[in-house]
Amino acid sequence: MGRAKKSAARATSPAERILEAVKRIPRGRVSTYGAVAELAGLPRRARLVGAVLKQAPASRTLPWFRVINSNGRISLPAGSDAYLQQRRKLEAEGVIFRGDRVDLKRYGWPPRDVTLDELLWKPLARSC
Repeated sequence: MGRAKKSAARATSPAERILEAVKRIPRGRVSTYGAVAELAGLPRRARLVGAVLKQAPASRTLPWFRVINSNGRISLPAGSDAYLQQRRKLEAEGVIFRGDRVDLKRYGWPPRDVTLDELLWKPLARSC
């Protein structure tokens, strides 16, 4: 049975796996292109996620707007209709922007573990 599951997982295309990963992002949260790629089992394929989302048919069930870049910014050109639409949709779900960024520690999904470097060096940075 374990083999059947593995072969079924391989039968789905990378695009289908990416779209399924995007559908898993909870309301009021965001994910980065890289995190979506990881969830889809396609590490280091963030650009593929962008290409798949760009080509995906319009759907009410695909929360494409919850995917942003690793800097916490919307990747669409600032001020464009698409940018404003994505930002409005995120704000309607309670995501707060500081300037043009979303706090990934607060709204990022899946939550990432704090690295050892962050634990060791953050307190020092605050005291300097």
